Amino acid sequence: MKRRRSWQRRQVLQAGGALLAAYGVAGCGQEFLSQQGSRSPENAETGSMNLSELLARWQVGIGEDPGRFLWEIESDPQVAAVAQGWDPHFLSGWLNSFDHRQGDLSFWRNWHQAGLLRQWFERGYTLHIITWEDDTHRPCGDYHISKQFVQDVAELAGYIAQANPQGRPTYWSLATEFSYWRIPADTYNADTAPYYQALMRNVLRARQAIKERLPEAEVALCWGGWIATFDDPQRGSGRSMVEPFAETMSRMDGIAFQSMRQRRPGEFNPELNGPDPGNPEQIRLCCRLFSPIHSNLMLAHYEPSIKDKHPSGGRADTVHTDFQLMSQPEWLQEVSQLGLRRFSLMHYGLYKGDPYGALTAARQFRAQVGLPAATAS
Repeated sequence: MKRRRSWQRRQVLQAGGALLAAYGVAGCGQEFLSQQGSRSPENAETGSMNLSELLARWQVGIGEDPGRFLWEIESDPQVAAVAQGWDPHFLSGWLNSFDHRQGDLSFWRNWHQAGLLRQWFERGYTLHIITWEDDTHRPCGDYHISKQFVQDVAELAGYIAQANPQGRPTYWSLATEFSYWRIPADTYNADTAPYYQALMRNVLRARQAIKERLPEAEVALCWGGWIATFDDPQRGSGRSMVEPFAETMSRMDGIAFQSMRQRRPGEFNPELNGPDPGNPEQIRLCCRLFSPIHSNLMLAHYEPSIKDKHPSGGRADTVHTDFQLMSQPEWLQEVSQLGLRRFSLMHYGLYKGDPYGALTAARQFRAQVGLPAATAS
């Protein structure tokens, strides 16, 4: 399930001079706190939990092709080592749109007809579906405001319902990176509002279609994580773009986002003319931004990506550094209290053979999350 992408947007994070305001983002999301109260009941509850209880709530996943991953576990010792080290709770797969007119259900139909979806549930996995749209040429995004999009997710939800008679929760991250689909990118203004309003209406229709077939599904709108790293209130860009979506997101089952910064935290980024914040900081900022709106957060796809190496991966040295930082109790405590519950690797190629200790670091992180509270560190 190869996914073509336009990567230029990763280079600048939209005029990165405002990036983090030199990390001065302490007020990130406070406008939502004032509108909706200090915390949701669930987040108030998590504030009284110790770290091991918080980490026991986590689930981890892996993508992007469930069928290939499980086949390679049996045929490739390096993939078997990844599966053993990461030990995923769920498998992530993509409903892609390459031609702007329809999603690609062919993989899912074949898996369903072959009985593989049922086998995966029987083996103890659940599923995470991400929807995206080819943004090589913009403006784009027409598929996600179409009736076809709602029909496609309804069809897929029907397959999963047949394969999952126990009614285990499945996860849906819809319209990932949608803030880039219109011009100007990452901006809610008079020109982009009609599209985004149509998108919000259709995302809610899609959620209803999924929930009718899978009542236990958790359906989220999925942001590009870079949205939390800059702000331009006058243009309605960056963090200021989020507020118009708050009411819609509060009606969903959670909020999802990605993080795919290729550089290690603090590494010089020539596009920013300064240090890169890195994935751990971007994830933390997303949690702070979205937590006042919803208490159930998901990192839908993580990967330090490089265009030339995608989809096989990117920088394993960044993976190693990221997981070392994300394994620190302070980081885990903060994002967990803010509502982060699920964390999915975009691809597993970066971890094969443990380059730069990437799998070792991921394994150490995994040993802390998603375990019974009595054994979590």
